[in-house]
Amino acid sequence: MRSLVIIAALFATACSPPASTTEAPTTTETPATAVPGPAELPTGARDIVWGDAPQAVRDVIATTPNTFLPDRVIEQAPGADGSVIYELWSASASEPIDVSYANGQAAIMPPRH
Repeated sequence: MRSLVIIAALFATACSPPASTTEAPTTTETPATAVPGPAELPTGARDIVWGDAPQAVRDVIATTPNTFLPDRVIEQAPGADGSVIYELWSASASEPIDVSYANGQAAIMPPRH
């Protein structure tokens, strides 16, 4: 019987909302290699699904060694030259892959570091 009371107390604690606090929220810096969250989009950028990236972008990734299928794709707004940059992010990669796309052609850009 005592074990049922303990289980019920643990269950109630687990299902209760956290107590409010007057402390300021603690913030931690996100490592540079982490996949950015939705609130971290630069101005003029949007999230897209990998299947919506231009075929040339998907092809250059598929045919280039040491690349990955992205967990997240950020499409930058076209630059002054009309090119669009696709940022490919993966939690398993140490840095994103940037792909430039213009006039139907795609090219992997040099690493950011």
